[in-house]
Amino acid sequence: MKESDFILLLKTRAKEQETLLKSLPFPKVFWFISQWLSDHPWRYLIPLAFLISILFRVILGISYTNYILRLFSRFI
Repeated sequence: MKESDFILLLKTRAKEQETLLKSLPFPKVFWFISQWLSDHPWRYLIPLAFLISILFRVILGISYTNYILRLFSRFI
């Protein structure tokens, strides 16, 4: 396959994805989330998971810690 054919193929697939994205119910929301997480998703997801874990720990107390320990003890 020539380079020009490959670039043309990439352009057509990009247009197909764009039309698919526009056909979704909330295209602006999905576009924002995909652009926000596309660079370095772990930069956002790890702190978010840490904050959610702290929130559950504050709300549920020691029972949350015991639940997590029981959950991961099954895999050992």
